[in-house]
Amino acid sequence: MKFYAYFLPQFYPTPENDKYWGKGFTEWVNVKAAKPFFKGHKQPIVPTRFGYYNLTDANILEEICDYSQSMGIDGFCYWHYWFDNGFKTLEKVPEMHLSNKSIKQKFFFSWANHDWSKSWIGQDNTIIFKQKYSNESALEHFNYLKKFITDSRYVRIDNKPVLQVYRPETDGCFEYIKTLEKEAKKEFGHGFYWLFPERQDVDQVSELSFSKVGLPPANTKVTKFMILRTLQQKGIIKTCVKFSVELYLKALRKNIRKYNTTENSYLPCILSGWDNTPRYGSKGYLFDADIPIFIEEQFKVIENEIGKENLDIVFIKAWNEWAEGNILEPYSYDGVEMKPAEVIKKIKNKYS
Repeated sequence: MKFYAYFLPQFYPTPENDKYWGKGFTEWVNVKAAKPFFKGHKQPIVPTRFGYYNLTDANILEEICDYSQSMGIDGFCYWHYWFDNGFKTLEKVPEMHLSNKSIKQKFFFSWANHDWSKSWIGQDNTIIFKQKYSNESALEHFNYLKKFITDSRYVRIDNKPVLQVYRPETDGCFEYIKTLEKEAKKEFGHGFYWLFPERQDVDQVSELSFSKVGLPPANTKVTKFMILRTLQQKGIIKTCVKFSVELYLKALRKNIRKYNTTENSYLPCILSGWDNTPRYGSKGYLFDADIPIFIEEQFKVIENEIGKENLDIVFIKAWNEWAEGNILEPYSYDGVEMKPAEVIKKIKNKYS
């Protein structure tokens, strides 16, 4: 069984973030400014082992990769930001990973192919980068990807390089995907192994080799929670919303039963916590949970529903999405250190 964790390469300044969010902005700005909204709310949290790192520090990236391997993570799924006309951002971290041959950790890409906007502060209509699709962009994109997918550390399924697309349903994306597939076959004699979110209809590319992947928490709907979120968004509830872990586990079980039986290949995803109040403040929501226990309970649900013998790959969201509370890296709250990745190591040891 392999565990792949999503990795956010946002923790270094970029000209774009400087322009739209302020000089030197990274997610650490939100993490440091977090505050508790109720008694016992575990905010702010503080990174311990690696500190408030800058991911362009080659030593830090190597240390993180080494630590992740020691904790049973089999590869990082880097969020990948590619726009039209060859424009990309937050590319330095996977490029450093590629160039540093002493890093043994495996990796692959999840293309975050949505528009960038100021939605974090409620300005959804303020577009920073507009995602556009063209044949020229797809060809340039493939040429950029080649240097990664030919690396021996790039993750493969059925001997095909893995590429996830976050929003394949957006207008023009399916044709773009077909172009990437065509170029891969021309170059390598085979295409990609694609990953798509479980709720997306991908009939237009059903001939491709692919799996559907869970993408919590948005993929797991609970009526009571959705009502509370609606009231919050209308301003009737004026503080953050807490989500019951018990209700989430129940919804997760229902979700897995649905997609594991209707999809040819389904890959489950564990949530390594959730608290996006560092980004959204009182408009955020969270699971008020002991994260290591929460991870274990989700895995039990996955194991029971899919079966131990069928668990080849499990995703984790995420390794380091600090401002959304998806964290496997060590951190502390109120002087008490948490090491959630040790739960993954424990599970891996049980399966070995």
